[in-house]
Amino acid sequence: MKKTFSLVLALAMIFSLFSFGTAYADFDAAAAYEKYAGTELNFIRHSGYEADWMAEKAQEFYELSGIKVNVEQIAYSEMKNKVMLDVSSPSGAYDIIATTEYWLSEFDEGEWLVDQYQFINDPALYDPAFEIEDIGASTLDSNTIDGKLLAMPFKTNGQFLVYRSDLVPEPPATWEEYLEIAAANTNDDTVGVSLALSMASGMDVYLNLLYQAGGSFLNEDSTACNLDTPEAKAAMEFLVNLSEYTTEGAINNQWPESSAVFAQGGAALYPTINSQLSSLYSSASEEVLSSLKYAELPGQVSCISTWGLGITSNCECPEAAWLFIQYMFGPEKIVEVVKGTSGSDIPIRSSLLLDKELMSAYPHFEVIDQMLSNE
Repeated sequence: MKKTFSLVLALAMIFSLFSFGTAYADFDAAAAYEKYAGTELNFIRHSGYEADWMAEKAQEFYELSGIKVNVEQIAYSEMKNKVMLDVSSPSGAYDIIATTEYWLSEFDEGEWLVDQYQFINDPALYDPAFEIEDIGASTLDSNTIDGKLLAMPFKTNGQFLVYRSDLVPEPPATWEEYLEIAAANTNDDTVGVSLALSMASGMDVYLNLLYQAGGSFLNEDSTACNLDTPEAKAAMEFLVNLSEYTTEGAINNQWPESSAVFAQGGAALYPTINSQLSSLYSSASEEVLSSLKYAELPGQVSCISTWGLGITSNCECPEAAWLFIQYMFGPEKIVEVVKGTSGSDIPIRSSLLLDKELMSAYPHFEVIDQMLSNE
């Protein structure tokens, strides 16, 4: 995950339509689609609601453009290895891949992804309705290496605190308050905090604490692990202390398991990631749902990551791949997946994150906005 200190998406270093040195009045969608009609592309991503939605958009796009996109779904745990094996081979089969920005340095080192700015700069391929200026510059920057936009981001993932306001009137502002509230709400009926401490999820929890403590996972030039610092030790000691107030099986819990504990009223606090919210909402008891509140984790330092789509160097027609990404990630389309996930997919578009209707429907958007505003 990337430690992000950005201004509000809406205010973050706005890109103007002319910042790329091009006017876009000449874009002709029908002509662009006709030129690449008949192209067939292979796209791989991990399974789930988003993958199903993208498959629907691929079918819509095919009917509109004549460009066929085959969407392959795979388990998340298997995805990176399969993608790495494919894109590193000159005969790789995939044209489009889903990626988080913390994989991009490996992809860039192998020169396995193409620069999407070349398409944004091309008036024959860039549709002004895509509104690149609506995408926060910090999220574009996190997907850019040496001036190359290696993936077009479409959502953020971040950790924040969900809590029951009937048990916790005010969220913790400090680590000390966090422990005090967790201890006070641990009894025969509930635990103070529901934690996901399995190997994968536990690392996410720890990294947030590490960044809040002022530490970092790697040194400044990313050449060595930085987990022997006083900050790293303090974060680990806090996590050990906090784990005294969670369920006995938390060491085996991934995000869905910790969500289930909280959803059924078994915990007062639940540090989570936004991608888990839809499952929380669908399984939570009425008592829990009526008391839900959201807050930043103590320390006001957020661990934010993005997901996007990259076009591989093996792709024989990257222009067609770009046209598909542009079609799918435009503001009028991407709002569908935001609503379809009950706001679990946090948009990187300012117009959606700050939309009054969406903020009213998904009150955690305000917390995400605050997280992205931290300096």
